[in-house]
Amino acid sequence: MKPTLSVVKKENFRYFKATASKIKRKEAVRAGKERLSLTDIPVSQAMKMKEKESTAANSSREKKKVNPVAAFLWKDKSRRAKNFYFLLVVVTVAAALLMGFVGQKLDLMHTGDDTDMTQNIDGDSIVYDEEDLKIMQAISSAGSLNDFLYQWANNGGELYYSKNVINVLLVGLDSKDALEKGGRSDSLILVSLNKKTKTISMCSFFRDSWCYMNPGGRDTYSKINASYAYGGPSCLIDTIERNFKVDIDYYVAVDFSSFVDIINALGGLTVEVQEYEANYINRTNPDFHIDYGPAVKLTGKQALVFARIRHSDADSDVSRTRRQRMVIEALINSAKGASLAQLNDMLDVLFAYVKTDLTKSQILSYGAQALAKGWINYEIKQFTLSDPEFFKTGYVGETAVVFVDYPIAARYLQNELYGDTNIQLEENRVSVFDFVRRFG
Repeated sequence: MKPTLSVVKKENFRYFKATASKIKRKEAVRAGKERLSLTDIPVSQAMKMKEKESTAANSSREKKKVNPVAAFLWKDKSRRAKNFYFLLVVVTVAAALLMGFVGQKLDLMHTGDDTDMTQNIDGDSIVYDEEDLKIMQAISSAGSLNDFLYQWANNGGELYYSKNVINVLLVGLDSKDALEKGGRSDSLILVSLNKKTKTISMCSFFRDSWCYMNPGGRDTYSKINASYAYGGPSCLIDTIERNFKVDIDYYVAVDFSSFVDIINALGGLTVEVQEYEANYINRTNPDFHIDYGPAVKLTGKQALVFARIRHSDADSDVSRTRRQRMVIEALINSAKGASLAQLNDMLDVLFAYVKTDLTKSQILSYGAQALAKGWINYEIKQFTLSDPEFFKTGYVGETAVVFVDYPIAARYLQNELYGDTNIQLEENRVSVFDFVRRFG
């Protein structure tokens, strides 16, 4: 008697009928002559067989999923596995030694506190969209020079900043004693790295710039380089930010006398020396002689003298700051081609004469990004705030100073660093020069 049709009630199965007898099915399976189909068996048994075959197929596929690295290693366990683990150990040890070496060098430096991280540097290699900043106005009315300076420094304007820009203030000091205890800064250079435009800009501030500052909460008017002596690096940064309206991320203070040993460790550096500069140096420094030309090799002592002369030029501090930026750029170029032994000697000297608010973690992170993103190969630009439109020399009493029309100077600086500005200059604005009694 033939089996009757039945309806499969579960989803995803069709109606089908059984047409083969149980005896014939068993005989066919034992003989291995044919494969059973769903139409040759009863419904219940067909469903069980289908589930069993599906489970077996999945199990077979899982067994075939083998890690390619494991397969490579186990193919020849005696040789490949040993080589792989040896290589892994070598890389790990090398990384540990490198981190230990760099960490040891950083121990020589006066760095910030890693437990007090004020800025998150994760993702700093990303280029961000620029943000809109609130517009600030120039000064429209003032009763005196000091009133003008006070109003501009305290106008509450939003400092220009960008997540794509890292601003580091480089402070050159006369001695290690000034580095540790405080003193007037001899050189002020803002080094600005722009990841969006792939440029590094260096801008010098004139140390004799007359300005407002607020050390210890006291309204004070003096030369800008005095702010370091009055209140240390925090006061200096605050003074520059108030007057030039750009956000400064970090500072690095360096004893300039250390440059002699740093440059010597790199085998000297090459800069362009004008004839009048060489003549002045040779006349005032009988201990050595330097040549002039487009590419003159200088020792550490010669380079330091070259960077610090100021009475050889009619424009005084303008050319002096130009020479300082030239020496720094030449240092960067010399470091690019230095050997590991030279870099080791340079770091031993440099880090012992450096004070910064960068933490060791930040230095290591930025160093890794500089290598990975090629920051050291960015185009280097130099400029200064010496345009006659916003820079004039003069006197406050009998003190020779530099007068800066800060609204227009700050606007120029913002455009150079960021390609934009949030300072608006009205036609009826007043200038700092309107209150200067004696130019010189």
